[in-house]
Amino acid sequence: MKIYLIRHGETYWNEQRLLQGSTDIELNDYGRELARITSEAMKDVPFEIIYSSPLVRARDTAEIMRRDRQIPIMVDERLREMNFGVLEGEYLPDMEKDHASQLYYLNREPDKYIPENGESFEQVTERAREFIEQVLVPAKEKYDTVLIAAHGALIRCFLRCIEHREIRDFWKCAPHRNCAVTLVEMDGQGGLRIVEEGKLYYEP
Repeated sequence: MKIYLIRHGETYWNEQRLLQGSTDIELNDYGRELARITSEAMKDVPFEIIYSSPLVRARDTAEIMRRDRQIPIMVDERLREMNFGVLEGEYLPDMEKDHASQLYYLNREPDKYIPENGESFEQVTERAREFIEQVLVPAKEKYDTVLIAAHGALIRCFLRCIEHREIRDFWKCAPHRNCAVTLVEMDGQGGLRIVEEGKLYYEP
């Protein structure tokens, strides 16, 4: 089974460089355009089902990616973005300056990050692992090609289930920009391998 993971298009908070997490922020016009370009480039991929985070930015990206395919979009809470608690809405460039803030550790030293009213990387990884085991593994008998519309940190946690990447190296991989697409393949035994990571269809 081929599994395509797409990060949602750009939002108003992405544009302003604010940390989103579980806050439900919609796509901006540019974000919808990125999704449209990506959907056009992937119009011949034979998706049979789409799984989506419940957050509107992912659901709208899923709708654009579906185009005129007569296929379901299944919303799953386990695909929701990581909850960053009290840090949501904070200005991201500040994480490089204030070593006393957990915003700094979230990005620079994630193994030392302590969530306040939010989730840990391990908790989100466990959500992703549960989705793989309870949804995707059974689906391999039914579908050949699926799409998952989700979020940057959630997708990295999904890939951690394959690579077993240490938390300290959480961000040390291909960048997952808005509408970046990652292809993963599942074999007949439920094993996963990463084929391509972070591909953009709207840049040369």
